[in-house]
Amino acid sequence: MRSAIDRRGRALFVYFVVLLGFSLGISEVAAHSRLVKSEPSARAVLDTAPKELKLWFNENVEPAFAKVWIVPAEGEQIPLTSHGDSSDPRLLIVAFPDNVPAGPVTVGYHILSVDGHVVDDKLSFTINKPA
Repeated sequence: MRSAIDRRGRALFVYFVVLLGFSLGISEVAAHSRLVKSEPSARAVLDTAPKELKLWFNENVEPAFAKVWIVPAEGEQIPLTSHGDSSDPRLLIVAFPDNVPAGPVTVGYHILSVDGHVVDDKLSFTINKPA
């Protein structure tokens, strides 16, 4: 009788361990790429416009398929050029035009990570008006 209870207890324990393992594995697979850091950072207030924007993601990105643009308050989007960094496959470097006006700046991006997930989002920062 006792051995049947021990086997049932062990089987139940193994079942829970396997279930826990699957749930952890599934949550890892279901995770999507996301922006983890930017330079300048989101919501920063800058004295001058940056020459470039650096975007770091939690997964490697495919720079050839990246699209980045400035979202103006009025008018059409302004496309920006970008490239990857050979020393950090999670980094995308975006060139900024010289004529970015002072005020709030919103940058939109469409990034493809190497696992096939697409990230569509935006971030904003502010450039102070000269005194």
